[in-house]
Amino acid sequence: MKYFISAAVIFLALFNFGCSENKTDVSEEQVIGMRTTAMEFMKNLKGVLITQIQTSGVLQAVSVCSDTAQVLTNDFGVQKGVFIKRVSFKNRNANNSPDDFEKKVLNKFELLNQNKELNETTEYVEIVQEGEFRYLRYLKPIVLQAECINCHGSEADIMPEVKQLIAQEYTDDKAVGYRIGDLRGAVSLKKVIE
Repeated sequence: MKYFISAAVIFLALFNFGCSENKTDVSEEQVIGMRTTAMEFMKNLKGVLITQIQTSGVLQAVSVCSDTAQVLTNDFGVQKGVFIKRVSFKNRNANNSPDDFEKKVLNKFELLNQNKELNETTEYVEIVQEGEFRYLRYLKPIVLQAECINCHGSEADIMPEVKQLIAQEYTDDKAVGYRIGDLRGAVSLKKVIE
């Protein structure tokens, strides 16, 4: 059974649409566990980023997203027993490219965002079979915050030295042109289940 949670009406519509006899029900305990893990991860990452901006400035904060964030993400995932990454159609790091499942959910988030129905309760969870393993898949939208504009905003928002560093670190950067409140992507969690 697929769960896609936003407003109650959207939840009910997608709940009924997404039900399939071949899918396994997702328990409330599983949803809460994945939600808690995603929120904790984002809080930790944001804390590191804010501290870096306050102590060393925006230019040094670029390294948080380029290097430190990848290490923190991997370490956090190992600690929690999940695969975790940040995904986006407009990714900066190729490691943050969405797989087919994540693309499907990101498109749903985009539609909600366009309809002004994306909010802090929006999430998506489903149990899927991938090869010989069953996974609990969970995505939570990432909405652009004020501190992110320094590296992901418009041409006018990003300082020249930050632009130069980003261009050096990421030759195929697509993660610019955002405004505060835009859908940036999603935190994606994947956990093997019995």
